[in-house]
Amino acid sequence: MLFNSLEFLLFFPAVCLCYYVIPYRVRYLFLLACSYFFYMCWNPQYALLMLTSTVITYASGLLIDSADKVTDEKQRIRRKKLYVALSFVSNLAILFFFKYFDFAADSVVRILSMAGIEARVPAFDVILPVGISFYTFQALSYTVDVYRKDIYAERNFLKYALFVSFFPQLVAGPIERSKNLLIQINEKHKFEFERVRSGLLLMLYGYFQKVVLAEYLAVVVDSVYNTYTERTGFQLMIATIFFAFQIYCDFGSYSNIAIGAAKVMGFRLMENFNTPYFAVSVADFWRRWHISLSTWFRDYLYVPLGGNRRGRVRKWFNLMVVFLASGLWHGASLGRNERRIPDRRRLAASATGKSDEGTERGQDSVQPQILADADHIRPCGCQLDFLPGFISGGHFDPEINPRIWQHSLVYVGRQSEGHGFDAGNKKSACCVTADSACG
Repeated sequence: MLFNSLEFLLFFPAVCLCYYVIPYRVRYLFLLACSYFFYMCWNPQYALLMLTSTVITYASGLLIDSADKVTDEKQRIRRKKLYVALSFVSNLAILFFFKYFDFAADSVVRILSMAGIEARVPAFDVILPVGISFYTFQALSYTVDVYRKDIYAERNFLKYALFVSFFPQLVAGPIERSKNLLIQINEKHKFEFERVRSGLLLMLYGYFQKVVLAEYLAVVVDSVYNTYTERTGFQLMIATIFFAFQIYCDFGSYSNIAIGAAKVMGFRLMENFNTPYFAVSVADFWRRWHISLSTWFRDYLYVPLGGNRRGRVRKWFNLMVVFLASGLWHGASLGRNERRIPDRRRLAASATGKSDEGTERGQDSVQPQILADADHIRPCGCQLDFLPGFISGGHFDPEINPRIWQHSLVYVGRQSEGHGFDAGNKKSACCVTADSACG
């Protein structure tokens, strides 16, 4: 069920009407049923995957909480780390199989072939579950939050299941935190006209971005890119700029509709995009684009690795790990991660080695702190000169709109003419195809 489908336009008003009519004590049960129905409209079987992830992280939260009662400090820490590790390994194993198995198997075959060894790996014809990256990361963040004692371990399984499956942000984000969304499930949301009106207007703006801007920009972009060999450099440049705004409207529209829909029902979701194309540097861009994902990597990967508190070399290493993980999250292909290297080099080069020993854990940031000194990189009012790198680098999720990868393929092909690149061979085009992206 897509946000811009007739089914959702009938589903959402019915949900809101019933939500404000039924008693407070059963509202979370109603929303949980609606969320699973929303997800099962795509593929009922894959709802079991989401339920599995929910059960694992729910149990890990309770086990971590019980470990705090152990008197021996070393034993307590050992148990808590074990439960966190089990939660991460099991959830990431599921994500790996559905999203990265083919990529990993193909990589192994290529490496063995270089050594003169022929190998065959069985292929699994499975469909990538919609939103699996989103709800997996959201569930894993809860495990870490309980470990850090940033939030309580939720005892009510059904309330926690709603946190993982909340339908407005289930398949396209924002990737919410338990400290924000989970506690709101216990709140009593009354009907407030101004709040509902504000949420509906935000949803309307999201639909305008998607149905009007993104779709009509796509007409121009498609017409140019489908006949790119007959186009002038100026026409390709304009189409590329249009494409940049097309993907922003495509992705940003889903976030705005999700935030607006949640707001109508009284829930406050985090901001996901903040006028990214008005960024004055690469660092500033990362503060504005896909904020929920960027901050997730900051809080749950970069900071645990040591952040920028262990010297300059370790800081650069941590930064490279974060961007490699970010590239893999957007899709499994060596080409995509290779094309993200210029961003990593710019960001690493901007690190000055300043110590921030006194920085709070939640404030040690791959964006604001480390990259604050990157603002000297070619500042301008609207940083469109690095958009092609972001477009072809995978800074949007192919699970949402695989079609946009085809345009990136053509752009990369146009820029690579004369360098042994076959624009008609998708396998050689840095693997930026819908299939490999959804891995």
